[in-house]
Amino acid sequence: MAPFVVHYFLLFSTLIVVPSLLNVSGVTAFAAQQSHPFPKSSHTPLLAEKSRRMTGVPNVLVRLRGGGGVAPPSSSSSTRLRVGASAASPSASDADPAAKFKKMRISAFDSMRFILIMAIVCGHFIQFANPSEFIRRLASNHNVLVGAFFALSGYVTAYTSTENAKMEPSQKLVHTPKQKWILSRVFGYYPLHLLVLVLFSPLFLFVDLHYNGWSTALINGILSVTMTQAWFPMNAEIWNAPTWFLSSLTFATAIMPFCLPSIAYMNKMELRKTGFWIFMVYVLPKIGYAYDLNTWQLAEGVMISAKAHPNLAIFNMQRFSPLFVVAEVLLGVIACRFVMLDHAPGEETRLRATNSLSTAVPLATMMGLLWMRATGMLELSDLLFRSVLFVPLFLRFLIAIHRNTVQRNGSGSSGGGSKDPLVTILSNEVLVTLGKDLSFPIYLLHGPIGYLFFKKLVAKQLWGHVLKGPTYFAAYLAVTILSALVLQKTFLQSKTVHNWSQQTVETLSAWM
Repeated sequence: MAPFVVHYFLLFSTLIVVPSLLNVSGVTAFAAQQSHPFPKSSHTPLLAEKSRRMTGVPNVLVRLRGGGGVAPPSSSSSTRLRVGASAASPSASDADPAAKFKKMRISAFDSMRFILIMAIVCGHFIQFANPSEFIRRLASNHNVLVGAFFALSGYVTAYTSTENAKMEPSQKLVHTPKQKWILSRVFGYYPLHLLVLVLFSPLFLFVDLHYNGWSTALINGILSVTMTQAWFPMNAEIWNAPTWFLSSLTFATAIMPFCLPSIAYMNKMELRKTGFWIFMVYVLPKIGYAYDLNTWQLAEGVMISAKAHPNLAIFNMQRFSPLFVVAEVLLGVIACRFVMLDHAPGEETRLRATNSLSTAVPLATMMGLLWMRATGMLELSDLLFRSVLFVPLFLRFLIAIHRNTVQRNGSGSSGGGSKDPLVTILSNEVLVTLGKDLSFPIYLLHGPIGYLFFKKLVAKQLWGHVLKGPTYFAAYLAVTILSALVLQKTFLQSKTVHNWSQQTVETLSAWM
């Protein structure tokens, strides 16, 4: 047990400290400024910019009128400089690049959320549709696709919580108490999670009592309600099995207020360095797992029986542990910040032209690699395939979607760009609505509804046999989607639920 504790501590320390360490140049510059208030003019712009980023003071407030040095902000000098800047600036948008390049909703991300969830849903129960071997292997990549989901979560979090075209976190992130910021996001999904647990608790208890007894059933219930099950590798999929995702995501959300500000202050070069080290922390444990257990070519998601795995506990720790999930979320954050700085001062000259190939190439590569796995041409562990190939390609795909969406809507320096057919398809109103409204309830419901159709112990009690075949599988998908629609209309859109969530966040935030 001791080596695991030490390993977890080192991993957690690395993920938290690396972003700050790689931004240490800003601290050094600020310290140099305090020791030498009037440095040489050749270094002044760099020091002024670093000082602005580390202190949060607008650039105009830390630069002397003559441009020869940096002065600490005071009430009198700040007033004079602010007035002078207003007179000299032709427009607010020239002084503030974020005013010119405003954020827009990237609808394609909603569609991608729905597509990923439906692929994961099919992967969990596709074997009961009696598919061909190729279809079964193609659909059994849920261990891979969930990594894309975590990366997308980090990407969206960075987009909503940091400033566009500026090296700054959002004012809401800075000024909201950290515990309130965390709770407000957790309670975006916790009420529905709790409702589903209550609705299907007789089912979960029936299965647990049959195999384990009351003590284990109660412990599993507590772990599920508190969303802590992902910390237990052999028990992460208790009760509503897919909600281990929420358990890991909750931990990743809890550390975001501590990581996001440091990452937001980074320029593109610092982002590259940070991304490299986080990627190494992310990939090395997977390589160690494959090397120690010789599972380089073991496609875990395709395995019929978990007993065939040489060490299921180690495998589960790699795929469920919130500590490893944090790396995927942070990689999504860094990828998003890289695009958000496209029009930041000093970064414009590094812009690259984008077109439809920017999205088509990574998507075609991902699909091609999945096809190769399904045909047996590429035999590679789920964990290695996910970390080394799929997640980096998916992040490249997100970056291209982001940039092409900005061009498509004319919020770029060129005033608009070429139309990307893939962005157009993913921005389809039907797909976007499905992603915004139904993807999350589908994800929470597909597990317990799948038990009713396909879990042997339950299905035999209800129907006399397991409901196998394509017709029953289609019926399962239809019931899941319709049930999600009902919950969306009756629960998620309820003002009572919304008010209860807000009040609970306020109460818990004050208590914490």
